[in-house]
Amino acid sequence: MLRKLLISIALLAASFAQAAEPCGAPEYKQFDFWVGNWEAVDRHGKVLGHTLIEKVEQGCVLQEWWRGNGAENGAGTSLSMYDRRHKLWRHVWTSARGNFAPIDGGWQGDRMLMTGYWTNDKGERELHRTVWQPIPGGIHHLWDASLDGGATWTVIHEAWLRRTDKALVK
Repeated sequence: MLRKLLISIALLAASFAQAAEPCGAPEYKQFDFWVGNWEAVDRHGKVLGHTLIEKVEQGCVLQEWWRGNGAENGAGTSLSMYDRRHKLWRHVWTSARGNFAPIDGGWQGDRMLMTGYWTNDKGERELHRTVWQPIPGGIHHLWDASLDGGATWTVIHEAWLRRTDKALVK
């Protein structure tokens, strides 16, 4: 009898905790490895820029602030969230260059993988793929695109993220 009462209390407490934390299910935490303050470097160690990933909206949304070194690395922001209805992650990148890049996907094996189609500046339909893979000491981030439905890929951005204490200027 006491055991049943304790189990009932535990289940009730868990339901209250989930109501208090609207995005408390494990799926909402799959991308938490990306949260933090990061310096991005290329394969040779050259600093490409700085990105800050914060949990916002009661911990339900990740917001990225990217500031690249030099015009070629740009600047922008993204929002990522777990879509409970469709059971996948959604991500949208925006920038001062006029980019709007919606992608979606989820955790696959040892990485977060998202894809999406949009039209490039030449009017061509491009398939984009972005991968965030936790690695010792940081994250490997790869963003590439395909004009032939995924038969061949061109790297748009590749970086290795390492934690930093440097302040990001938004």
